[in-house]
Amino acid sequence: MPQFTLRQVMQTLEEGWGEYVRRYQGLTPAAQADFLLAQGFESLHDLLAHIIGWWEEGLRVITGILDEPGFTWKERDTDEFNQELVAKFRSWRQEDLLLHYENVREALLNLVADLPENALSNKDIHDWLYADVIEHLEDHRVPVQAAP
Repeated sequence: MPQFTLRQVMQTLEEGWGEYVRRYQGLTPAAQADFLLAQGFESLHDLLAHIIGWWEEGLRVITGILDEPGFTWKERDTDEFNQELVAKFRSWRQEDLLLHYENVREALLNLVADLPENALSNKDIHDWLYADVIEHLEDHRVPVQAAP
């Protein structure tokens, strides 16, 4: 089981995810296209829909665990859920999606800031935070573009 702290989760949300869109937008159009192709998404819109949807699910599950002893959730088929997320947000204007991305990121920051220090000893909370925040950034990390 990977070891990390709540501070590392906060830092990843603040720095990694906080700069995510800006870093993507800093890529050349060709580098953006290559990145999206490697990620398996047709557009930044679709990639952000995927990220937001998993964050929303993580918020729902972690809040449920904190609020209800014995809370359970249904395991999702990853590919099917990703398709649902892209479809769910397809009609959103880009500006609205970017605002929602920031709002959900902020909600995650607030949730993590309010977690008790021993929260990571709960395997489910640990695993959701690792998968949704830390590992997910590694999976979708925007490449550093070399200076011209």
